[in-house]
Amino acid sequence: MLQSKPQNPYIMDNVFKFMGGFFSSLTQLLIGFAALAVVTEVVFGAEMFPGMTVVDNLTSLITTLGNGGFVGLVALLILWNILTKK
Repeated sequence: MLQSKPQNPYIMDNVFKFMGGFFSSLTQLLIGFAALAVVTEVVFGAEMFPGMTVVDNLTSLITTLGNGGFVGLVALLILWNILTKK
């Protein structure tokens, strides 16, 4: 008679750990690209990504969050929590 392997009850835990690690790494990669784009714009005065000025976009994001009052502060805290979570 063939014996089947016991089911691993932690399969979904492994999936969630994998996906969490994937999105964490992807976020770090995108933050690195954004930093490189800012440095490229400041030092060389050229756009790293055609048609998109990163410094202007960051300035407008900060202005929007600043004009949002309490809601902007809460959004900023949520973004900070997501980006600094390890």
